[in-house]
Amino acid sequence: MSKWKVKRGNTAIQDIEIQDKDGVTVTNLNEATEIKFQVKESKTALYSKIEKTKGDGIEVDVPNTGWLRLTLLPEDTILVIKEYVMALQIKWTADEIWEIDLEINDEVTDVFEIVQDIIT
Repeated sequence: MSKWKVKRGNTAIQDIEIQDKDGVTVTNLNEATEIKFQVKESKTALYSKIEKTKGDGIEVDVPNTGWLRLTLLPEDTILVIKEYVMALQIKWTADEIWEIDLEINDEVTDVFEIVQDIIT
């Protein structure tokens, strides 16, 4: 099973290609009214441990059209060393909201893990 592993207290960057249900790269990400990435203790947790939004940790059409660049800063990744769940949602209108399947190492996953940095 794949995970997004991040060293505790480090910057982490993930480039994510956004595709529609037919596997075609989405080209109108800049029109999205809201893009939100969250890391939570569990799928039922009410509060996020990490939350990034379009313009605050999420860049649109970087490195290419149809991609998002998600940047976590050291203050985001100072969490207890363990596994969490993550999710990415894109909203264009009230009726058009997508929860995106995140791929790490070409495998779909919702597992986010904080691991110990070698240098403490």
